[in-house]
This record gives sequence, C-alpha cells and structure tokens, in this order.
Amino acid sequence: MFGNKDNKNGISLVGGSNHARNNLVQGTVIDGHITSQNDIRIDGTVRGNVHCQAKLVIGANGYVEGEIRCQDAVIEGQVEGNVRAEQKLKLGKTASLNGKITTGSLDIDPGANFNGACEIIQQDTNYVETVTTVEEEATEE
Repeated sequence: MFGNKDNKNGISLVGGSNHARNNLVQGTVIDGHITSQNDIRIDGTVRGNVHCQAKLVIGANGYVEGEIRCQDAVIEGQVEGNVRAEQKLKLGKTASLNGKITTGSLDIDPGANFNGACEIIQQDTNYVETVTTVEEEATEE
C-alpha cells in the first residue's frame, strides 16, 4: 500500500530506498499522529503530532494542528502548535504559524505570519534563548 508510487490513498513513498518521501495530498485528512524516518510533504490536513527524522514541508494548502518535531522544515501553509526543527526552519510568504518555534536557524519570508515565541538553539544543544512576541514587536516600533 505505501510502497506504490501510484497509490491514490493520499500517502505515497517516492524515490529510492535511501531517500523516500511521504506525501499527504490536498483533500486528505489524518486525525492522529505521524512518525517517519524520511522526508514528509503535507498538502492536506493533520490533526495530531508530526515527528519526522528528516525534512518536513508543509505546502501552501497544508494544515497541521499539533506539535511538529523534525530536522529541517519549510512551512508555507498553516500550523497551530509548537515547532521544533533541530537544524533549520523556513517560513514562506504564505505561512501562518501560531506557537513556539525552537530551531538552530530561522528564515522568515516577508508576508509570513508568526505569532508566538522563538528559541534559537546551537548545534551542540546549548540553548540561546530569544523570545519575541507580536505585542512586544508592536511596542518597539
């Protein structure tokens, strides 16, 4: 079921055995947690936690309500929950994120919407904390 590239269920693995990617297509809804050792692209809806040991991409039509943990992430859709990307997190111009970010590197495109706190961590897992809220930014300007 999951190894078939032509799978119409909404989830498929593509690529070789060394680099598989899971796809959750638009119109698919998962109520539950997702755990993967490989890359994940979400263009549908997930109501539950997403734990990925590789790269996570949430497309412009993607929606996640829950905690996200991954190595790298690109968010172009909507996230309601905390995000921990061990290495790098990018919020694209269509992204909307409500929750705490914890990451080693953060890139926010103009137009992205972020409401929450941000904690930048160093690769050696010593924490350097930077917390900024939308309200604080408004009063600083």
